[in-house]
Amino acid sequence: MLNEKCPPLPSLTPISLTGSPPPEPPRVTQIARSHVIKKHSNEDLCVICGDKASGYHYNTLSCEGCKGFFRRTITRKLHYQCKYGGDCEMDMWMRRKCPACRLKRCKQVGMREECLLTEHQCIIRNSKRKMKMKKKELSTSSDSSSTPSTAAAAANTPALAALAISGSKDVLSLLSEDYKELIERIVHLQDKYELPSSDDLKLHEKMQQSKTEEELSDAIFVYMVEMAILVTRLIVEFAKNLPGFRGLLKEDQIILLKASSSEVMMLRTARRYDPETNSIVFAHGTLFTPDSMILGGLKEIIGKMFEFSKSMNQLLVDNTEYALLIAISIFAERPGLTQPELVLKLQEVYLDVLVSYVEKRRTSQKNYLARLLMKLVNLRSLGHDHSLTLYNLTLKKGNLPPLLTEYFDIYDEK
Repeated sequence: MLNEKCPPLPSLTPISLTGSPPPEPPRVTQIARSHVIKKHSNEDLCVICGDKASGYHYNTLSCEGCKGFFRRTITRKLHYQCKYGGDCEMDMWMRRKCPACRLKRCKQVGMREECLLTEHQCIIRNSKRKMKMKKKELSTSSDSSSTPSTAAAAANTPALAALAISGSKDVLSLLSEDYKELIERIVHLQDKYELPSSDDLKLHEKMQQSKTEEELSDAIFVYMVEMAILVTRLIVEFAKNLPGFRGLLKEDQIILLKASSSEVMMLRTARRYDPETNSIVFAHGTLFTPDSMILGGLKEIIGKMFEFSKSMNQLLVDNTEYALLIAISIFAERPGLTQPELVLKLQEVYLDVLVSYVEKRRTSQKNYLARLLMKLVNLRSLGHDHSLTLYNLTLKKGNLPPLLTEYFDIYDEK
């Protein structure tokens, strides 16, 4: 399905090397062709293959099959070659035999690549559809919604304490057993790999006060690098233990870890945000304000990073939602994947769990899920900025430790 390769045709005449013309394309019989025409005579037809059209897709009246074929071809950057001379007559039978001419026909009738939704736009669209479908089956319950007093109390509490919003455990009892087990598993992993162990922290003393601004800048930079190394190891362990991750090819695992590195780091940073002090709480309980992190060399991204962290805090994103968002970010389609369809299936599982959880958890917040998933769109841009900032740091401060340059794929930015 991925490459939609042409199946081998029986008794094909071998192509000679003396310049003889290519073989004739297989032809559907006149009886079969007339049957196809009669079948859809009173319906709108796909202008590509003649099948029943389901609507306008990517600027063209087309069927579900041609819509999916065009989307897969463009998003996965597939390339085809016609075996029959490059001018196959396209119909419902021939469309499966020659994807090259099918793609050619798609473009001839007006399908446009720029009409394809981005990955995160697709996630948001699909989640909205699922919410509409499930809302018809669910009855709203005031018992499972957050009371005003709970929300107000959480809004005035540091993020680390607000993560466990009351009632979240009751929500699990409303979910299927499979979803409940998955949530319990990844929340446990998130808590387990949240902070470096005490033994690891003993190797890194608390950041000492420095006399000059230059000394303070260097001290902050060194401390952040040391903490980043410890956190990177925790992120890798978290990802490796996510259900489904170890079943992927090793090459795909590496691609997912590298491509999601900055996005996951931003989500973890937002989770450590304390609104009372407007700071990020590092290990040792060390607080980093925007000014202190600018001294450490993160000037280019600090504004966007704190803006993102504040917005997540204002949404009152809880522990479960953070864990699911991180998993969704890790299992995203990335360039170079050998099995992108398997990765997307895994992402779909975590997205379904998030949709179900939010529907049960946020019954009085109609637009919450859409707002939450929009953060993934912001996160993609923020992650890119984070990668560029790290690369610029290597130019100013010298090379970062090998683990960080490898994990964040810094050298690829050159």
